[in-house]
Amino acid sequence: MEKANAQISSPKRLKKFELSYKKQKLLWAFIFLLPWMVGVGFLFLTPLIESFRFSFYDLTPQSGEIVKEFIGFDNYIYAFNTHVTYTSSFKVELLNTTGDVLINLPVLLIFSLFIAVMLNMKFRGRALVRAIFFVPVILNSAAVATALGGGEAIAAILEQQGIDQIFDLQFYLLQTGMAPFLITFIVGLIDRIYAILALAGVPILLFLASIQSIPKHLYEAAKIEGATAYEMFWLITLPNVTPHIVTVVVYALVDTFLTSEVSTIIREEFSKQNWGLSSAMAWIYVATIIMILLVLGIFAKALKIGESHYEN
Repeated sequence: MEKANAQISSPKRLKKFELSYKKQKLLWAFIFLLPWMVGVGFLFLTPLIESFRFSFYDLTPQSGEIVKEFIGFDNYIYAFNTHVTYTSSFKVELLNTTGDVLINLPVLLIFSLFIAVMLNMKFRGRALVRAIFFVPVILNSAAVATALGGGEAIAAILEQQGIDQIFDLQFYLLQTGMAPFLITFIVGLIDRIYAILALAGVPILLFLASIQSIPKHLYEAAKIEGATAYEMFWLITLPNVTPHIVTVVVYALVDTFLTSEVSTIIREEFSKQNWGLSSAMAWIYVATIIMILLVLGIFAKALKIGESHYEN
C-alpha cells in the first residue's frame, strides 16, 4: 500500500514543477538571450554610459588627458539647428532617412513576401534564382554602389543635350494628369530600386524559412476542400508568416539607418575629435530608431501583427 501511495503521489508532485507553454517559451528565450546579455553587460554597457555622459561635455584632447567642460544640451542643439556639411546637414539627413524608412518598409515587406512565395514554388533552377536574389547582400559595398551610381553621369549628359525628358518618367506621368503626390511616390520608389533590392536579401530568406516551416497538411487539407491558391495564401500562408514581420521590420529599420548618411556624419565628427558632438548625434540617432520602433510596436499590437497564429 505504501508503494502504491508513493506511485500515486509522485505524478502529483511532478505536476507542481511542470511549466506552462508560455513560461517555457520565456525560459528558453532567456537562455538563448543570456550570452548576448552577458556580452552587452561586459563589453557595451560601459561605453554606452560613457558616450551618453560625453554628449553633455565639450571634450578637448591634450597631452596625457582629455579636458572636459560641461555644456549641457548645447551639443544636441548644435546638431539639430546649426550643424552643416558641404552638401547637407545632420538634421536634413536624419529627416531624409526617417522618410526613406517610412517608404521603404511597406514596399520591402510586400516585395520580400511576394518573392519568398514565388521562390517557394517548385521549378527548375530554383536554387540559382534564390542565390541571385541574395547576391545584392553580398555585393552591398561602396565599390558596387559607386559603379551603379554611374547612371547619374549619363543623366547629366542627357540633360546637357536637352534630351533628358525622353527618359523622364515624372514628366510623362505629369502629362497623364495623375495626382502630384502619387507621381512623387512612384518616382521615389523607382529611385530606391537598388536600395530595396539590397535590403531584400535577408528578409526574403526569413520569409522563405517561415513559409517552409508551415505544416504541409494545412495546404493538403485546403486543396481537398477546394481552396484556390489565392485563398490558401490569405488564410494559411499570411497568418503563419506574420510572426516574422516584426523581425523583418527591425532588420530593415536598423540596416537603413546604418547605411544612411547619418552614420557617415557621425563618423566624420568623431574623426575630427568632436567626441561630444558625435556622441550627441549618436544618441539622437538611437532615440529616433527607438521612437520609430515604439510607433511600429503600438501599430503591430493594435493589428495583432507578430503574434503566433497557433496560440490565438
